Amino acid sequence: MSYSVKSEDSEFPYELLEFSDSSVLISITSDQGFIDYGFSGSGTALDPYLIENYVIDSFDYGAGIHVEDTTKHFVIRNCSIKALWVCIFIRDVSDYTATITNNTCYTTYTNQLSNRGIDIRRTNGAIITNNICKYENYNYFDEYGDFGIYLAYTNNMLVDNNICLNQSASGIFGGGENNTFTNNLCSFNFWGLMVGGRNTIIKNNIITNNIEGLDTGGAEVEIDNNTIGFNERDGIMTYGLVDSEITNNVIEFNGWYGIRSWDTHRSKFTYNLIRNNTEYGVALDVDSRFNTVHHNYFIYNHIEGTSQACDSGRDNSWHDTETKKGNYWSDWDQNSTYHINGKAENNDLYPLNENLERTSSTKLYYPVTMIFLLVILLHLNRRKKIRF
Repeated sequence: MSYSVKSEDSEFPYELLEFSDSSVLISITSDQGFIDYGFSGSGTALDPYLIENYVIDSFDYGAGIHVEDTTKHFVIRNCSIKALWVCIFIRDVSDYTATITNNTCYTTYTNQLSNRGIDIRRTNGAIITNNICKYENYNYFDEYGDFGIYLAYTNNMLVDNNICLNQSASGIFGGGENNTFTNNLCSFNFWGLMVGGRNTIIKNNIITNNIEGLDTGGAEVEIDNNTIGFNERDGIMTYGLVDSEITNNVIEFNGWYGIRSWDTHRSKFTYNLIRNNTEYGVALDVDSRFNTVHHNYFIYNHIEGTSQACDSGRDNSWHDTETKKGNYWSDWDQNSTYHINGKAENNDLYPLNENLERTSSTKLYYPVTMIFLLVILLHLNRRKKIRF
């Protein structure tokens, strides 16, 4: 069976594995469990236990593969898991011992349970790569699982190159410190990604065709080089974001705002392509302060309004204070500063052209200068007539 996600400009094809009628649940709650199941490996970093090539098709109210309270290194890979509750469940294992890779995780719908493809709790340093997490009976925005990948009380995690689809909550959900979310595809979920915390990296992800795109908060968060588009509501929503950077992203064709920021401080919005969002390209609320927005492309956002951005906060700057360079605005008339809507009554003082270069100040101020010189000449001429 094959499935593909399409946007206006690209297609991301992949294969979903078929399931047989096999049904076996794996539950390991101590180091002895690896030995009892007879998995290959010795549990060291160089020779981890291998839980691999299993096909699990279960209607029991449990986890397809469950590992808890272990200290040994282990890898779960190349498994096809279909479960009513959780496909892979990891809890309270020692730091940097768990790797989950190349699995296909289907969850099935129930009104009584919260469905998760991969659920990891109170575990640090796990690696989650190249997995597919999908609700089984695809019916766009009608029936869902809940979370593709769910992380709780986890730090130093790597979540890379996964595909998460059709979740009623979030394709990927997680908080903590020093977590990295890279190269993931999240589509047809309520939230594509709902992640944050301190020192979080969100990079090179494709977040398309969700209800909400990326929801994030925390301190020193890096949001870099993501493609976030065709979401029903906001492309990016930030709340409580501090000392963070949103840079080099493509944020386009979202039904509400490109970036909507609440209670966001001392953060930078730079070098983003922000285009064709129905509402403002960037909107800063009344509690957002000391942010800088510069070197972005604002193209055809909020086209029925008078500005492509809104600032209701305080002490926000819409240009780089060192280089005196602002942003490109597709609707700028090139004869004045660019007004930003909102209570702050702010302006981009140094708008840029399509090459992100400043238009010559001579062009801007030449008429004013000529009028000033003409007034001086007339005044001097009048004095000469009076003297003679």
